[in-house]
Amino acid sequence: MLNTLRRLWKHSGGTAAIEFALVMPMMFAVMFGIYELGAFVRVNMKVANAATSIADLVSQQAAGATGGTSGTFGNFCTAGKLTMSPYATNSTSGAGTFSAAIASVTNYTSTGATVDWESDASCAVTASSLGSTAKTLATTPTNVIPTAGTPGDSVIVVKVTYQYGSAISYLFPALTTLTQVAYARPRNNQTITCTAPCS
Repeated sequence: MLNTLRRLWKHSGGTAAIEFALVMPMMFAVMFGIYELGAFVRVNMKVANAATSIADLVSQQAAGATGGTSGTFGNFCTAGKLTMSPYATNSTSGAGTFSAAIASVTNYTSTGATVDWESDASCAVTASSLGSTAKTLATTPTNVIPTAGTPGDSVIVVKVTYQYGSAISYLFPALTTLTQVAYARPRNNQTITCTAPCS
């Protein structure tokens, strides 16, 4: 009996299988985490590109623009959604929800920055209003509109929000909503006008 126990103790035929069974779940978790992290970074970069694209398109409107889903801004929202490809953007709630808040802020120096107009209903999903936050966004980074800048300096502020749906969002719900802000100066150095439904 003692000899049999010694032989079993020295026998290492199943050691590799046991080690594999112990290590495999950890390796799988690490590989899955790396893949999900890469996907998260990629979609966040796409949200930033969408915001930049929309801001750039608005800044080119010398004759002004129209709000709403069927107006000029609706077309720009569609362009932003195309930037998000291959990620879904046509959902009206939950994962795949895409919205953009667009505002024009002008610096009048004596009265400070003023929000000229804002459009929140350019996409199928209405964006959260920027309101007075648009002024803060436009004046906090001093390279956008300096607080003592030239009177009449104007900037377009675009805030894109995207609801990201992935397996990682069940573990970290805070990573579900991705938001990026982009700025663009009007190409003609004049304030861009916006007709209804801009407010």
